[in-house]
Amino acid sequence: MSNAKYKDAKGRTRWKRNDEVGLKIKQLGEYLIIGGYPEDHAKRYGQLAHAISRWPESVDKMAKAKTLNTIPGVGGVIADYLDEIIRTGTTEKYQDNQYGKPPPLSVLELTSIERLGAKTARMLYQDHKVDSLKKLCELAKSGKLGQINGIGPKMVDTILAACDKK
Repeated sequence: MSNAKYKDAKGRTRWKRNDEVGLKIKQLGEYLIIGGYPEDHAKRYGQLAHAISRWPESVDKMAKAKTLNTIPGVGGVIADYLDEIIRTGTTEKYQDNQYGKPPPLSVLELTSIERLGAKTARMLYQDHKVDSLKKLCELAKSGKLGQINGIGPKMVDTILAACDKK
């Protein structure tokens, strides 16, 4: 993974690696919501991802210096998860079964679709056993996706377009 510096549109110093780690934290929050983790608790992962991606210092350097807890929202357990993601690219939090059997990681493919958020992905996974983009595409192409409460014609079109691109 690259750790190059760059300037964003507002002239702030940013780090590509911070963006990568921030994305992993955001995906962890989405994954937890899909798996049944309380949404009000998991939303902090999105806020944390934003803070990490905008942080002016390299998270790699901060992990080595053990100063990750200086980022707002990072403390105790979260600092450990963050350090683990920085070192290994993943975290044991994905195996958290406090709220039932963790879903397969393939459910994150669903949130890669524009406007398809973690709550909709959770509903598709829990109520309709959709655990991958492949299964979502099969459901969309069968015409049954539009019959699901909360999935309108625009979302069906967006999903079908994403299926055509894969």
